[in-house]
Amino acid sequence: MSKRIAQLSLSKFADLYADKLIGPDFFITNEKQLLGLSEYPYRSDGYIIGICTRGKAEVEVNLQVYQARAGAMLLATPFHILRIYNSSDDFLCRFIVFSKAFLTENNVNSHFLESFSYFKSESLPVIYPDHQDAKMLLEVYLLIQQKLEREEHPYRQEISRSILTTLLYEVEFIYEKQHVILKSKQNRKQELNLLFQNLIFRHYKEHRNVQFYADALFVSSKHLTETIKEVTGRTSGEWIEDAVILEAKVLLRNHEISIAQVAENIHFPDQSSFGKYFKKHTGLSPSDYRMISTH
Repeated sequence: MSKRIAQLSLSKFADLYADKLIGPDFFITNEKQLLGLSEYPYRSDGYIIGICTRGKAEVEVNLQVYQARAGAMLLATPFHILRIYNSSDDFLCRFIVFSKAFLTENNVNSHFLESFSYFKSESLPVIYPDHQDAKMLLEVYLLIQQKLEREEHPYRQEISRSILTTLLYEVEFIYEKQHVILKSKQNRKQELNLLFQNLIFRHYKEHRNVQFYADALFVSSKHLTETIKEVTGRTSGEWIEDAVILEAKVLLRNHEISIAQVAENIHFPDQSSFGKYFKKHTGLSPSDYRMISTH
């Protein structure tokens, strides 16, 4: 599967991987290798809960790299830019994929999904449930699979949506437990770095200067830069630049939008200034990158 994917729409994801589905808005996959999703970053327009069942891989989410191995739970949203790479030959995952519309179709609260901490832009995308929790997740997954196989059932969609809602609450409980454990291990410098990283992916389109982030975190720009450098080995300015370039790369691989529109989307004053910025940080012009990344 050689096609390189920039925006992984639900229908495209379903075409590539779905085993049982109720239209492109909700489907599950059996154990699959994620071929074709490794070389370039992409963004999904759906919500994904994955369970790794075998092997290992590196998962890059919004520039942060996580190790995924058997037993890992992967959580992705439309806010995340993803890349899965360096996977072992036996790396396999199961996925539950759904749209916001599918889940909230009969729900009075259209912001229902936002109530779950793991579906926020700053959430941890890879966590390791304990054995009992992992077993329970797999059981719920298999229950959804059984319901989807009953294609003649008139309430198959409603039953599946109900089980999915149950799963979301179970995942919230697991996520909160793991998050408390991880947070307790952070020192103050690591905590500042995490807050900084979260801010970047909320504001990098509008704000590319370190001072904005320092002010938002109530520290001096010198202290912020020194701390981020100590924790990550890279300066705060480099992280901001990388976030901008990452977004630009995803947008450039979508041929439905022009380079001028890409520049506008990332709040550059014009195409020329965007082109200079992109070439400075990648060594390629936007048009050259677009050409080599989509062929």
